Amino acid sequence: MYEGEINMVIHAHGGEADVNVYETHIEIILKDKGPGIKNIEQAMQEGFSTAPDQIRSLGFGAGMGLPNMKRYTDDMNIESEVGVGTTVTMRVDL
Repeated sequence: MYEGEINMVIHAHGGEADVNVYETHIEIILKDKGPGIKNIEQAMQEGFSTAPDQIRSLGFGAGMGLPNMKRYTDDMNIESEVGVGTTVTMRVDL
């Protein structure tokens, strides 16, 4: 969840995070109204980043956010529209 929150701050200047806890799983929904992701497949590649140099100088923007989010969830879906925003839905099975 932290990776997603940082992405929302860096790329969208904020957003909303909802966490729903069920008997069988946890659902995390991260939604922003930022620039959107132009190429989700490319953004999922380890090391790919569009973070500006200022953010990189702070130790962020290494291009591991989305790949790590996928790695540590049981299911992840990204819906994004350029100029509108992005919604990431993750499920962690219990």
